[in-house]
Parts: sequence; structure tokens; C-alpha cells
Amino acid sequence: MLRILLIDDNPHDRLLAINALEREFVDLKIQQIARPQEFEQALSVGEFDLVITDYELRWSNGIEVLRNIKSRYPEIPIVMFTNNGSQEIAVEAMKSGLDDYVIKSPSNYMRLPVAVRLALKQAVTRHQMTGLETRFQTLLNQLNVGVYRITADGIVLDANAAFLQLLGLDSLTEISFNQTWRSYFSTEDDAQLWQQLRIDAGVRERELLLHRPDGREIWVRISQTFTTNGDTTIIDGIIEDITERKYAEKALQESEARFRWIFESNVIGICFWNSDGNITAANDAYLQLVGYTRADMKTGGLHWTDISESEYNEQDLRIIEELKQFGISTPVEKCYIHKAGYRVPILIGCAFREGSQTDGFTFVVDLTERKQAEQEREQLLQREQTARQTAEAANRVKDEFLAILSHELRSPLNPILGWSKLLVTHKLSESKISEALATIERNAKLQAQLIEDLLDISQILRGKLSLNIASVNLQSVISAALETVQLAAQAKAIEIQTTLSANVGTVLGDPVRLQQVVWNLLSNAVKFTSSGGRVEVRLEQVGRQAQIQVIDTGQGISSEFLPFVFDYFRQADSQTTRRFGGLGLGLAIVKHLVELHGGAVWAASPGEGQGAIFNVRIPLIKNQTQLSQSPEQSDIYQELTGIRILVVDDEVDSREVVAFMLKECGAEVIAVPSAAEALSAFTQLQPDVLVFDIGMPDVDGYMLMRQIRSLPPEKGGQIPAIALTAYAGELNKQQALFAGFQLHSSKPIEPTELVNLITQLVK
Repeated sequence: MLRILLIDDNPHDRLLAINALEREFVDLKIQQIARPQEFEQALSVGEFDLVITDYELRWSNGIEVLRNIKSRYPEIPIVMFTNNGSQEIAVEAMKSGLDDYVIKSPSNYMRLPVAVRLALKQAVTRHQMTGLETRFQTLLNQLNVGVYRITADGIVLDANAAFLQLLGLDSLTEISFNQTWRSYFSTEDDAQLWQQLRIDAGVRERELLLHRPDGREIWVRISQTFTTNGDTTIIDGIIEDITERKYAEKALQESEARFRWIFESNVIGICFWNSDGNITAANDAYLQLVGYTRADMKTGGLHWTDISESEYNEQDLRIIEELKQFGISTPVEKCYIHKAGYRVPILIGCAFREGSQTDGFTFVVDLTERKQAEQEREQLLQREQTARQTAEAANRVKDEFLAILSHELRSPLNPILGWSKLLVTHKLSESKISEALATIERNAKLQAQLIEDLLDISQILRGKLSLNIASVNLQSVISAALETVQLAAQAKAIEIQTTLSANVGTVLGDPVRLQQVVWNLLSNAVKFTSSGGRVEVRLEQVGRQAQIQVIDTGQGISSEFLPFVFDYFRQADSQTTRRFGGLGLGLAIVKHLVELHGGAVWAASPGEGQGAIFNVRIPLIKNQTQLSQSPEQSDIYQELTGIRILVVDDEVDSREVVAFMLKECGAEVIAVPSAAEALSAFTQLQPDVLVFDIGMPDVDGYMLMRQIRSLPPEKGGQIPAIALTAYAGELNKQQALFAGFQLHSSKPIEPTELVNLITQLVK
């Protein structure tokens, strides 16, 4: 799809431009921009492939728009389509990166799609040229050729690594200050080279014998350019090691004339052959290509049919026909068979020797690297396509999750607000009031659980989720989890069966988090099991591990979704018509918590409609000496009689409900809405415990706590304090403790939990 940003504050001109573009392009998406706010929004998103802009805009001009776009998206092609332009404007726009300039007129509306297509083509060409330049620069840097710059006196100013390697040096600092480049050559050779440079300032090439500091002598080829700028003379040069070539030339001079030019270059493979198909002579490149030796060739062991497969017989016949007709064949691609048996892709061209119709020679270029590059490019393209598909799927999952999150957070608010309004505005019967309060409590707890799941996921993703380790009896954990889902199971007439082995040892873990694991699995089982179904919980020992199984007769899991059942934000059904709610976080939390305990969790299902089995395994404690476990929390309020508590919260509803809960437990409570009133009440009440909100206007809970902690102990500077706040993240907890609070608890909070926290502080 081609995405175009059309910037024009004239709706008539925009419509004409859109009609012209839609006639030319089929798969087209045009975003119209008429106001600066729309322009800024489009730039921040950046979802466009090309921009068409007018020059004269009520809120800007085309040049400023062009520069603004190019500053953020320099590769995006831009076409200016205007009726208020001039040659000066066009020149300035082109200098700023404009791709094309089209004057608005009835006849030119048909030229607009042509300009768009040309601009897109130019953008592709620029991108390709940039890639070519980068590859060329990389290749240049990898060449084994020394590059240097010296003064007319031979002082080396700069050089690359290949230059230093040729001289046998590690760095330029090894050349003493008074030592010159000329000291590496004989005086006679050096004098001739410098004389040539003075006669002709152009590039001069010369082959010299270089004397290395380690005593070795190597032949080098030097190409130098003599440049004079005023009184300064600089020589730029290239030096290449030609020692091997020199020795090869010496050997070739003693060989037959036809081999002389063969060994001067091994860039491509070259061989000679006769009418019988025997390879009579070849260079090293050719022999290396086919894997045969000169001995094989001399003994007649290298024949044309040995290196060419039968599938190329027709192609070989066409080459022979071309040779007979033209004396030379068109280069074609085929494969040689290496002596080791593998195929070597090549480009091959043949010709008869001059004056012969039976003997000839062949040029062969190894295409292995090119073919590998093509294959790698194809694999890279496939990987990019896969990555794009993965990213698109991730985006879809994210969008689905956000939609579900909005639904799941809003849904409990409807009955809460609805029943609250009815309780205030209508006289309801006692039964209806009980029903309303139960509904409000149930939905508030549901929303609180959703928020807790989100906080757990946040801590998991940041690696901040920690455990309170103790020796844990899994039977008690399972029993506690069963109690929390019992009502939901009874409402659907679901039978819950338990098979708990009595001789299973204890595990080392966090009892609260382990109960969360079992509760999540049981809740899922009850939620996805139809009325009248069955859920079974098993506990047994498998080897040195405790195994918990939750088995249900519910809707099951499809084989396609089973690998993703523990992924974050994944749900088998994320449509608006789905039958079951939730955020798709529970099983992801289960997996992370089980792995934190050193265990493993996996799911199995015969298929949709056939139920599911969730298995959890956690290592048993080798030494079954029981660690002290946290005592069971009481469901009744603990006595707070005689305890003075100062509550500070700017939210009236939250402040009043906390004050009411504490007064019901016998505490003496003063509740105030601001930090200023809190400081006044602080001196009057002389409280035993402080309960502060964090987010308050003017002076927040952190600032208020610091003011109190600055007081001396005899004036209450060390009174214990609890931060009771909706800021529930790990960072918020650390900030509260740093400010001077002893405890941090998130809203909403159960009355029993708050009473327990206060009791801990006043002990």
C-alpha cells in the first residue's frame, strides 16, 4: 500500500489531487493535512511513504514544511504541487531536498501521479546508491594495499594499517623523528623516483625493493602523486606488496610463451583444451576451482566430461555450435563438479585459439560467493518478513489486550456506580440493599484483582518480583485456594474432587505466591468449565518433586493455541463475542511464580471441548526440618482500643471509610484532608500511629513525612507511619520507605489487613 501525506488547506485542490492519484494508484492511502495540528500529529506518527505539499499555506509555507519533514525523515520523497510558485522558490526547494515541483493547473493534475511515481523511483535509487557506496567503502578498507601521505623530505605524515604491515611496523611512532621514508629504499631507486616526480607532478608508478627493519626485503609497487600548494609539497601514494608476483614473473620467463600471461593473474580460472575434451593446461585458479592437480592434468586425468554434469549436455552442445559458427561462445552459468563431488557454480565462456577449429581456451569465474550472497539475501528477506509478521502479530496482541483491559476495568464500574446511585436515590428493600452491597463488594474485589495482576506483571517484566521464603505444606496451600473458589464452583454446580497424598513433603517457597498459583489454576478451571462439570485437584510426589495437577472437563485448549497459553496478554478468544472475561495474565503470572520456585508448569489438552490438565512441579526440601511459617491471619478485627491514629487523605470517601474502620476497632482517630491540618492535629492528638495518603495537592505524603521526621523524638519525630496509597508500584514503595514510612500498602485495603499493619507497628 502506498501511503501519501497530502498537505493543502484548499479542500477543492485536495479533492482534485486525490482524484488524480486514485486513477493512477490502486492500493493507496491518503492522509489529508489542512491544519498545523494535523501536520504535527502526522509527523509524530510517521506513517507515510511520500509527501505532496502546497507552497502557500495559511499557517506556513511549502519551504518550511519541506525542511520540517526532511529534518525528521530525510529519506522521504516530497513533491510540491502549487499555483503560487516561482523559479526562485523552486530552486530553494530543490536545494532543501525537494524531489519534484508541479504547477497547479487543470492540465498538470494528470502530471501529479507521474511526479509521484518518479519521486518514489528516485528515492529507491538513492537508497540503493547509498548501499553501494557503503559496500564500496568497506571493500576499500579491506584491501591489502598500503595508503600513505609524506612530505617532500620523506617524512611520513599518515598511513593505514596495510602500509605499516608492509614495513613491518606496529605504529608510526616506531619511525624516529629524523628518519624518512627514503631510508627503506636504496639510494639509487629513491633518487630516480623523486626525479620523476619533480619532472611530472602526475601519478608515477615504480617497482622498488623495500628493506624492512627485520632484515627482510620485499618487492613493492608504488604509485605517488606530487602536489604543491604554495610552499608546501605533499606526496600521496599507494604501496602494494608484489613480491609473489615478482617471483612468479621470474618463473614465467622460463616457461613457454602461452603460459606467460596465464600466471600473471589468477583472478579467474583459465584452461586450454583440445578436440578430444582433455584439459591440456590450466592456471591455479582453474585447478583450485575443480579440485584437480597439475599431476592429474599431465597424466590425462582431467577431462571435460569429468567436471560437467549430464544435465548440461544440451547447453554444452550449444556452446560447441556457437564456437563453430562464431569462434567464441556466449558466457553462460552452469555448475562444475569438483573432484570432491560437490557442485561449484560458475560463469563460463569459451573461444577457439587463433587459427584453430579444434583447440581452444576457457575463462571460468567462480560464482560461489555471489550465489551465497544471493542465498543469504533471500534468507535475510525471509527473516525480515518473518520478523515483520511477528511484530504485526505482537501489535495485534497488544491492541487486543488494551481493548480487553478497557472492557475488564470498565465492566465492574457499571454495577458499582449503578447500585451506588440506586442506594442513594431510591428506598430499597433490605434484600435489595444486601444484594446491592454484595454486588458492589464483588465487583470492587474483581477490579482490585485486575490491578494486582497488572502490578504483578509489571514487577515480573522488570525482574522486581520477590518471594518471602518459608517451608510450605502444599496441602494447606491447596485447601486455602479451594476455599476461595468454592462459592464460584457451587454457583455453577461444578463438582470439585481432591486427591491429596498425605506423605508429600514440604517445599521451600512463598506460601502466598504458591496459593496464588493454585488459585489462578482453579479459577481458570471453574471459569472455563460448563455448569455440572467437574474439576479435580491432585497432589502427589514424583521423584524429588511435588506435583500439583488441576484437571477439568471444560472447553479445553486447541493445539494451535496450546504453545502460547502461558504467554503475556494472550487469550484463545479475544473477540468482542468472547464468553469469558479476564486480561490473559493469570497463567503468565503462574508460569513466572512457579519458575521462581525452581519448578516447571505445563498444560495439556486433547482438544477443544475435551478439558485440560495443568501440571505444576516444585522441588521438595531435602531436609524436611520445618521452617517457621507465618501465622494464619484472623478474619476478625484486632482490638485497637487506646491507640491514637492520625489519618491524612485528601479524598473524602477514602478518608472517611478508613477512619470508620479504625474507630470500629476502638481506636481514637483524627482524619484530616491536608498536610497543613495534619501538622496542627499532630501536636494536639500526639498520635501513636500515622496513616498518610501519598498523592495530595500542594504538600504530598512524602513531603509531610519528611517534615515530621525532622522533628526531635520527644516531639513525635519517630512515630511509626503507614503509607496507604493508590501508588502501588515497587518504585513507589521504595520512595515511601526512603521518606520515613515504616510500611507501604496499596489501595484498596481490607480492614483486617490495615488493623494487622497497625498492630505490627505498635507492638
